[in-house]
Amino acid sequence: MICCQQIERVGPQLESLSPLVECYRRGEFDFPDRALRWLDETEKLLAGLRVPGSTEIVTLKGRILKAADSLAADEGKPARSRVRSARNAAAMSALERAEEILRDCRAQAEDRLDQFEGKLCEGLTALSLQVPLPDRYEPATAWLTEIWTIMAQTPPTRPLATYLAASLSMVDRLFLLDTVLSRLESLPPRA
Repeated sequence: MICCQQIERVGPQLESLSPLVECYRRGEFDFPDRALRWLDETEKLLAGLRVPGSTEIVTLKGRILKAADSLAADEGKPARSRVRSARNAAAMSALERAEEILRDCRAQAEDRLDQFEGKLCEGLTALSLQVPLPDRYEPATAWLTEIWTIMAQTPPTRPLATYLAASLSMVDRLFLLDTVLSRLESLPPRA
């Protein structure tokens, strides 16, 4: 699981929910269909990220589709207004649950990165006291990889590098490394 990509991709999907809620508030006729399309996108997003939740999204879509079936008909088919109202309610309920799933997904990724960021900060502090770190250069990925290699080869920080390598993807390690180094670079020089 690549946490930084999860955070990056889930954010815009959550932001795209606001226009749907506005559509519901205005009572737009196509709200349930738009909600289904959004849920389709969310399902694909979660499946692509390989995180739990995509199967629950399928169930949420099913609830919208069967909303009219759950209405008890007085004499024959239920009134169109009741069907529309049931579909709207099911769609809004599905969107609320899908939002929770996405927020949980993003929060778990953020928590995981936060957990390792503190450890990396300690390790980089120790590393910078042991060896001089190369100045930033482009491409940034090459610079970050060089610092990671130095960290993995320096005896005091080697155990941490091994631990982080076993715990995080290379993308997340470089993302955190860049975050911590940016903070270190912004510190005022010691007098």
